[in-house]
Amino acid sequence: MDDGAEPKTTPHMTAGEFIDWDGGGHLGKMELVHGEVRAMSPASGTHATIQANLAYLIGAHLRAKKMPCRVGTEAPIQPQMHANDNVRAPDLAVTCAPPTSAKTFPDPVLIIEVMSPSNRQDTWDSIYALSTITSLAEIMIVESESVRAEVFHRLPEGGWPKTGVVSETGESVRLDSIGAEFPVAEIYAGTHLI
Repeated sequence: MDDGAEPKTTPHMTAGEFIDWDGGGHLGKMELVHGEVRAMSPASGTHATIQANLAYLIGAHLRAKKMPCRVGTEAPIQPQMHANDNVRAPDLAVTCAPPTSAKTFPDPVLIIEVMSPSNRQDTWDSIYALSTITSLAEIMIVESESVRAEVFHRLPEGGWPKTGVVSETGESVRLDSIGAEFPVAEIYAGTHLI
């Protein structure tokens, strides 16, 4: 039955417009990709548990070490390339920049993405965009369907290696950007994978 209603579309917008946007009734995680709003597939329960575990572990570490840094989940970050029409929202990010009233998460030193089959390509697109940020020292990819974490450390000349340091069952993950080391089992605690 045609009720004559036009299908919902999202307008082309700038990063500033996107950050101030009310979401237009959309639910869930969204990013601005070259001026177009991209809705991300809903995360699985395993994805959500891993994300929560990491936020807890990192937040507790930063407080215990009295570091002037903070962790955020799905915080809006503007890449340096095409900054006016891109806003990405990694699963987690850590910044050591002083808190401000800005709506974006400035100068991240670490981003973490939890990889799911439904979001793999979009997530890698966001990682490539965010890798242009000069403050970024590490990128961590955590699988949600197997026990595997991979950490990429920025190279001294500023680029990124083709492969990262992989940690699996029984091992630990080292995050030099915040001076932390976590057992892989703690990242996956409460999931069916451990």
